[in-house]
Amino acid sequence: MGTLKTRCVIIGGGDCSADFLKEHINLDNDYIICADSGYDYAVSAGVNPDLLIGDFDSISVVPQNVNKITLPVEKDVTDCVAAYNEGIKLGFKSFVLFGGTGGRFEHTFANISLMANASKSNICFEIIDDKHIFRSITNNSIKIERKENQQISVFAYGDRAFGVTEKGFHYPLWDYTLDPFGGALGTSNDIIEDFGEISVGSGTLIIIETKM
Repeated sequence: MGTLKTRCVIIGGGDCSADFLKEHINLDNDYIICADSGYDYAVSAGVNPDLLIGDFDSISVVPQNVNKITLPVEKDVTDCVAAYNEGIKLGFKSFVLFGGTGGRFEHTFANISLMANASKSNICFEIIDDKHIFRSITNNSIKIERKENQQISVFAYGDRAFGVTEKGFHYPLWDYTLDPFGGALGTSNDIIEDFGEISVGSGTLIIIETKM
């Protein structure tokens, strides 16, 4: 991998704050990639990224003393996807994206799709903002710790998800088939044990943890 750090942090250009980054970034453990104007957030938090990537159409000032990859303005991927691809090249299996929501909706949706597709390759990819943690699993299971004022929503992504089970929740599910166009059955559930466990036998789930 060329680095002893175990997590790749991507900072995007959506909603983010200096205090939020200071709280969530571990400089000893995190390899930090800024996607274009995500660099402005990093600077405000006093964080020096390991890599800056983008077409630099939204950054305030392009720095000279940072390792960077310049992308063409006309391209087939977003800056966040390009940042993820660089992290994969470095061998990372764990990613978190800050500044991935709250800006342009199409970019938020693209980031959620990136997260879901990463799960199909058994890559751990989370999107975190000040109110949500977005996760995804494919043919797998996950445990989520119960917290105060927390709700969990589960949705099928792309196609039907078979064998969906939710244990430790106020509204449990057992071997259920979730349809991506089947309404809001998975919305706003509460964990009632120490951990809630969500599993899917076949398919991809998007799991949204919301701070109420």
